[in-house]
Amino acid sequence: MSTTIDITPTWGEFGNIAIRLAMTKETKALKSLLPDIARAFASAEALKQITKTLTADQQKLVATVLIQELTKQGF
Repeated sequence: MSTTIDITPTWGEFGNIAIRLAMTKETKALKSLLPDIARAFASAEALKQITKTLTADQQKLVATVLIQELTKQGF
């Protein structure tokens, strides 16, 4: 049995990568991320629209994850 380590970045970590690429004018690399950036913003809007329909526990989880991901980005 083999085991693997998941090193997929979270969206907060992905945000850090995208910001750094933008700040250093790495336009070619940033352009390749455009589909993921679009997905991140679309996901944010989807979550915003469904949040009020979630249970209190689910809303608390959303808030916790948002804080964690914003913290990763320095906010």
